[in-house]
Amino acid sequence: MALPCCSNNVHIERTKNVSKAEFEDKYLSKGVPVIIEEATDHWLARKWTLDSLCEKVGDNEIIVRGQTNEDAYRTGRNYVIRKTTFNDYVSDLKAENARARSSYMAVQNLKQTFPQIEADVPLPDYVGKLHLGPYMWVALKGHYEFCHIDPDDNFLVMIQGRKQVRLFGCDLRPMYPNPKGSKGKTIQAQVNCDNPALERFPEFRNATCYHCVLDPGDMLFIPAFWWHQVTSLDTSISVNIFFGDAGDNKYFSKILSSSQWPAFSYWFLNIIEQNRNHASFPRILARLPEVLHHFFLKQWHEIITPDQIQILVQLVLDYLCLDSLPTVEDRSKYPPPLKIRGLMWR
Repeated sequence: MALPCCSNNVHIERTKNVSKAEFEDKYLSKGVPVIIEEATDHWLARKWTLDSLCEKVGDNEIIVRGQTNEDAYRTGRNYVIRKTTFNDYVSDLKAENARARSSYMAVQNLKQTFPQIEADVPLPDYVGKLHLGPYMWVALKGHYEFCHIDPDDNFLVMIQGRKQVRLFGCDLRPMYPNPKGSKGKTIQAQVNCDNPALERFPEFRNATCYHCVLDPGDMLFIPAFWWHQVTSLDTSISVNIFFGDAGDNKYFSKILSSSQWPAFSYWFLNIIEQNRNHASFPRILARLPEVLHHFFLKQWHEIITPDQIQILVQLVLDYLCLDSLPTVEDRSKYPPPLKIRGLMWR
């Protein structure tokens, strides 16, 4: 659904029968969202229903987000999690009870949580390098997922039901990101897209809203660091895959040369701020080039160059108002890790 308050509204392009080379050239390399139709028609997952999943994985333990009907969740500031079984969660959804209206089964890793059905979701040929997932998401009709950015390219695939998706590019200013030091791996917008409070967030008027409704079988490409907000129009099942370009240094090279760099910088400095008050931070700074090497290898299976490392080192120095990295005695073989702290189920 378009947002009348935004200066520009654009329907997300739809296509089908697109080759891998065409996808990489026209969409992936340029950071352009697109819906690819019929790309998952061969998946066994396309036959999933809540009932069939209960038969196969109903006793499996899952993580469910709670209090999702509160404003603190809708703007990404806070949420709680609880453990339950898939059967019990689906029972709540079918009853549409109070607990269902404030719960969301999100980001459940198929391999870890549902190994019985992992093979039902083969990786699309378009995925050059898997970063994370696939993940399953099951939402009650009407669930609003807060607007945020992820640090990976992303495919969102509808299995059952429909979802409304709004994308807002990767510009930070109109979206009022949560302050640096916020917990978790994503950056959240302070703007509630359904009720944007323009007196508090006037720049949101200048955002371009790219919008669509995803039907079963649709696969939406969401470029890394693009703001996205998703609402479940029906009780729905979806799958997503976080991925990147094939190769050892494609991801960061692309980020450096694109409009995604400011959003990446904010995201990265948010991680720096998360670690700033921890005892290991002086040693992280002292050995920052090594720390960055290991961080990129773990997060994206990337080997960044010395020049790229220096760009990031300078970014950190400028942010911390330092002229050079400190010297700290550290005789350990490996440097302390730069950790993404808090809210890891986000």
